[in-house]
Amino acid sequence: MSDKQVEGGLLRAARETLRPIVRRMLACGVPFGRVEARIRELFVELAEQDFTIPGRTQTDSRISLLTGINRKEVRRIRAADGRQSGPKSFTRNIAASLVSVWLTDPQAVDSAGLPKAVPYQSKRGASFVKFARKATADLPPRAILDELVRTGAVELLEGKTVALRSDAYVPKLGQPEKLEMLAEDPAELIDTMLRNIFEEGGDLFLQRKVSYDNVGSDGLSRVRARMRKEGERFLRRMNALLAQQDRDRNPEAPGGERRYAGLGVYYFEAPGKPSRKPKE
Repeated sequence: MSDKQVEGGLLRAARETLRPIVRRMLACGVPFGRVEARIRELFVELAEQDFTIPGRTQTDSRISLLTGINRKEVRRIRAADGRQSGPKSFTRNIAASLVSVWLTDPQAVDSAGLPKAVPYQSKRGASFVKFARKATADLPPRAILDELVRTGAVELLEGKTVALRSDAYVPKLGQPEKLEMLAEDPAELIDTMLRNIFEEGGDLFLQRKVSYDNVGSDGLSRVRARMRKEGERFLRRMNALLAQQDRDRNPEAPGGERRYAGLGVYYFEAPGKPSRKPKE
């Protein structure tokens, strides 16, 4: 594949990947200038972090050469304070980690792997406090509980018992945590796709989908419900598999360099497009 083909393919992929986000930005009144500024910052950030020459300091001139952004603008971006926001006091990852701990504790699930209610605090056996402390040491368990109750992920029952209302942490519609998901999850999927395209040798990462282009809308509510049920069942099994390999959960898991690994399943649906007739 020629460099021109690679460049054209990447530009087309970037354009199509951004299409639904740009549509939503236009609906929300986000002007192009703000997007352009953030893209410039991203080019400088990645050139600074990922394209250094071993043993040499990354300079404004080299970043300018890599990105095509003039040195004055590169210098301004690199010197700007607060370019990246710091971590929040409560994050989606903390919540997801707590849910994972809950679902992989044999004392906290039934024979089907579904979560059971647990006491908020207990000297013996499973408890919410124990789960929270495994998820993070930086926040008090009560603060985590209050946030999960607010988002509807858990319910505080009588007798200080806590029930998990979903086997995955999904924030309510419109909450900032859902925008975090938009920033994180598509990037992980695209990283997998790019690796499968460009990396020669080695095993390909899982990247599969099934789709049909003439599905009647009257039957989709049943399809969505069934796919959600099957997807959650599958992800519960994969969660248990990954938990066995996570060295924070299982000190006896295999060693080696630290890696971030996971699996995502997604459903998609859109208005059908008429098939193109072949030209005569």
